[in-house]
Amino acid sequence: MIPCTTAAAHGTVFLALLLSWAAGAIAQEKSQPRSPATKSATAVLTPAQLRDCLDQRDRLHKRTETALAAKSKIAADKAEIDRVDAALASEKAALDRTSEEAVNAFNAKVRQQDAAVAAFDARVREYNAHAEEVQATRSAYEKSACENRRYDERDLEDMKRKK
Repeated sequence: MIPCTTAAAHGTVFLALLLSWAAGAIAQEKSQPRSPATKSATAVLTPAQLRDCLDQRDRLHKRTETALAAKSKIAADKAEIDRVDAALASEKAALDRTSEEAVNAFNAKVRQQDAAVAAFDARVREYNAHAEEVQATRSAYEKSACENRRYDERDLEDMKRKK
């Protein structure tokens, strides 16, 4: 081997090594197959895929709106339960325990409130199940091939015209 004594010779050797390394890395990258996820994540949606994605998104929005409406109804019901509980507590403090009629009337109000609380609990359980469905739908949409995908604007316009 001949020793290199000039800076230019060192630069040339370094450049040659760098180029050979880069060429090897490119060849290795080309020889490895592309994963389908990478290809599909950058590909443009077909009209059928776009239609499916729009349907999924619409279902997600409808389920979310329904859940939000149920949530506000539950909040209103909770406020009413709290109001009646406070009224019953103050009524209990002033209750004439010597009057059987007053005690029976108060107990009837308590039973009515207990039934309202039981119905409220059932609505909360139903809401929680619905909220889990919405979360699952959202998660499925985000993991699907739809989230942040490109599409042809003409395909979207065609679908809007057909509706």
